[in-house]
Amino acid sequence: MIWLAKELGCGIAVGWECGTGLLILIKAGKQMSKDRVAVVGVGNVGATTAYALLLSGLAPDIVLINRDRNKAEGEAEDISHAEPWSHTTLVRAGGFEDCATAKVIVVAVGAGLGPGETRLDLLKKNAAIFRDLIPKIVATNPKGILLIATNPVDALTHYARELSGFDPNRVVGSGTILDTARLRVLLGDHYGVDPQSVHAYVIGEHGDSQVPVWSAARIAGLPLQEFCRARGVAYNKAALDEMALRTRNAY
Repeated sequence: MIWLAKELGCGIAVGWECGTGLLILIKAGKQMSKDRVAVVGVGNVGATTAYALLLSGLAPDIVLINRDRNKAEGEAEDISHAEPWSHTTLVRAGGFEDCATAKVIVVAVGAGLGPGETRLDLLKKNAAIFRDLIPKIVATNPKGILLIATNPVDALTHYARELSGFDPNRVVGSGTILDTARLRVLLGDHYGVDPQSVHAYVIGEHGDSQVPVWSAARIAGLPLQEFCRARGVAYNKAALDEMALRTRNAY
């Protein structure tokens, strides 16, 4: 028998187990968490997003939603097994009805580029998926935030806003954050420094027209040319251009 001593919020409570005197954490039922994140689409991107959320501790309640329910259940079980070494989190498979109380719905559903296809071809395929998907999400949760991670992400984020009717600040795309991370890693590798000491940004489209902002790039707080002079290494514009190309082509 357990006597609940204090509700901590986020679907977690402290409990006192009578007889043993053990103080334990108890995960609340699936309807109780007020900080739920729903991940729709459990491919590589969706599953990795859920795993990162578990490790970060940002979401105490994560629901995985997928057309193939068995896959969602398998991914949820695998991800939950990291809980003992991360954060107390409720990770489970669910359905669209579980979006109803989610603060954020991550949309990672979509087709990939096929052989010989262009980004425009991909847009047409995934726009058709969104026309069916986004209204279903909105019908269950008209007050949540949509985080779009499906490519081409910038165009589909705009399209999701149109389909949902949400204010622009409630439909967010992952944009060039991935490109920015890739560029920082490449710069760190090139100059032999930890990427966390690199501050560089890619702006614009997550695609062919993206732009690395070299004038704003810093390593250890120094502009690239100053850093190279301080370290006694060459400032190689051709190497930077190659990094930009590798960043752009990695999408």
